[in-house]
Amino acid sequence: MQLQNWLHGRSTAWIILVLLLAALLYNLGGWGVIESSEARYAEISREMLESDNWIHPRLLGILHYHKPPVTYIISATGMALFGVNEFGVRFFLQLSFILQALLVYQLGWLIFKNRAIALTALIVYITMPAVLVSARNLTTDSYLATFELLAIWAWVKYKLGRKVGWLYAFYLALAFTFLTKGPVGLIFPLMVVAGYKSDTAVKSKSSKAHHFAGFVVFLLLSASWYLYLMFKNRQFVDYFLLNHVVNRYANPETFNRSKPWWFYFLLAPALSFPWSLILLLYFKKLKSLVAGQKRLFILWLVIPLLFFSLSSSKLILYILPLFAGLALPVAWLLHHLSEPQKVKAATISVGYYVLIVICLLIASYLLQIISVPTIANIYLACILVCFFFLWKKVGGMLHKLLAVAFIFTLFIIPFSTYVFENNPDEFNSTKHLAEVLKSEGLIDHELIVYDKLLPSLAFELKRNFITLHDHSRSVKRETQFEQDMLWRQTYLELSNAADSTALTKLLSQKTILITKGEMPDNKRWMIKDFTKTMKVGKWYLYY
Repeated sequence: MQLQNWLHGRSTAWIILVLLLAALLYNLGGWGVIESSEARYAEISREMLESDNWIHPRLLGILHYHKPPVTYIISATGMALFGVNEFGVRFFLQLSFILQALLVYQLGWLIFKNRAIALTALIVYITMPAVLVSARNLTTDSYLATFELLAIWAWVKYKLGRKVGWLYAFYLALAFTFLTKGPVGLIFPLMVVAGYKSDTAVKSKSSKAHHFAGFVVFLLLSASWYLYLMFKNRQFVDYFLLNHVVNRYANPETFNRSKPWWFYFLLAPALSFPWSLILLLYFKKLKSLVAGQKRLFILWLVIPLLFFSLSSSKLILYILPLFAGLALPVAWLLHHLSEPQKVKAATISVGYYVLIVICLLIASYLLQIISVPTIANIYLACILVCFFFLWKKVGGMLHKLLAVAFIFTLFIIPFSTYVFENNPDEFNSTKHLAEVLKSEGLIDHELIVYDKLLPSLAFELKRNFITLHDHSRSVKRETQFEQDMLWRQTYLELSNAADSTALTKLLSQKTILITKGEMPDNKRWMIKDFTKTMKVGKWYLYY
């Protein structure tokens, strides 16, 4: 097999992306939305579509301004096209991933002027575990990474002296990063702006004027939603600037996402394996990069990693653009290894992939840790068969490694959908709970969820219910922006006397009380009049 020539083919990237998209769309709606992040974004998007209010996001009937509305609008558009379901809400997330991969390929070509390195960067990027996680779990971070990479790509194109239109494209993409997640979206693009220098850049006397005009476009678009809300209510000034910028970064208690300072230093290499290991093994070879490329990757990788490590709020997808930056020097490195080094890198990596497949087979068949149907294990068997074929038939160790990594990814994506679908409790889905409520004819009852925020259940049922807050911090809602009292129809606080009275009245009617685990002993007075109890996984239904 002449894979070396295939790596240089102009159509190869498109073939890879089409195959990847097919794998991503396969059984995309097979599993329920996952708590807590994906369920939250999905339900806000559903309520946005239902209410036709694209400016004021709501979660379970209450205004929710934690993020700008771009992600919700995109997800709601998917549901408008494909229905209010898991496929619809995740559809554009898959296209976002494909666009990221294409941009990494384009950046590889622009930076290294080598099609094989560019294609290698594409394969490295789409096979990183962290990146795959972002495409399987709806959050704002994948869309943010797409806009950030668009901004970076447009800037590089502009610096190479093509057209001034790329400068405006850069400022436009930068505005959408701000409208997707606020100021944090500027970190990676601005680091690349500082780090990328082109020897062939064309200078123009009018560039300052275009920069000024582009910056004005950025300001008007990026600040539009924020300024509109601040104009309507001055509370938003402190809310956005203090609570969602300063406190989110400096105060670990603000959103309960505190992690140790070394969190990213451990998780980033683990979730980019085996490429991170190859980089660590042959790191010294990066000295051969030209000075401008060294500066670019230091600013793209090191500075943001330090910045996010100092933040009190940490989740692994916050640094998603870092993995795009990592794929580029790894691709260059792979093409500059000696043949013995390629043999070592390929052997370790292929062994790693084989080990994962064997562990998954053991977990499903022997230990029965996870429940998967036969078809899912067939995918695992196909991976091993393909590995054997590729190792025997593909020439060149680098080509073996890239082919094996891509095939593993191509099959593990559909396999994962069956794992999610058949293990809802382990992956925090309530689709099975919604199906029981429907099949048992309980859907017309008033639903009260005790001390848990369950947007996934509202999404599956396509309706709101009452959330009863007791002591869980995650259930406490922000209601300071509500203009009326309609929100009290979906949210009660047990510590509030009026809400307790309303609860007592509700419990005497046609009501189902849902708890995670059995009702605590000191709260069993709420179920004293119920005659039936049903256990659905880790959930209990009292009615």
